Amino acid sequence: MVFNKKNVNQLMIQAHKEKNISLLVELYAQASKSAANCDLACFLATQAYVMALETGNPRSEDLFNFLLANDREVKFTRKNI
Repeated sequence: MVFNKKNVNQLMIQAHKEKNISLLVELYAQASKSAANCDLACFLATQAYVMALETGNPRSEDLFNFLLANDREVKFTRKNI
């Protein structure tokens, strides 16, 4: 699916109304890639990540890695639990 900045907000609103979580994961993930700055990109990626985790969406791993690379997530080990 191809998204553009003009319609992504409208698609997000519609997906929220329809409770289409899979589409929301894709929309938020795509929006994070074209965000104007790192903070906004990470906020949008976090939204996608939470929804991906809730639904078992395989995209969660890529989103986790993006957030990890931008110091918004921590990889837990026995040492830091």
